[in-house]
Amino acid sequence: MSNNAIIQAIKLRGHIGTDKKIEIKESISELPEGDVELILLYYQNQSLKKRLSPLTLPSLDGGEYLGGSLHREDIYDRFS
Repeated sequence: MSNNAIIQAIKLRGHIGTDKKIEIKESISELPEGDVELILLYYQNQSLKKRLSPLTLPSLDGGEYLGGSLHREDIYDRFS
């Protein structure tokens, strides 16, 4: 690729078969010959992903604050 090359984008539809090969479903005859880079967007079934419970999300233990409570003003007034 030369330094003065312009990147172009085109959206195409395809299909991944059981043999894991990609089949482009649209004509690409208007594209020039040469190397390309592909970014694949695919749908994933949500039921297959493990759903996280809010109770299992990571959290920080803030300990006890000097004033007994922490308000926005407490944070920003200390640094002004």
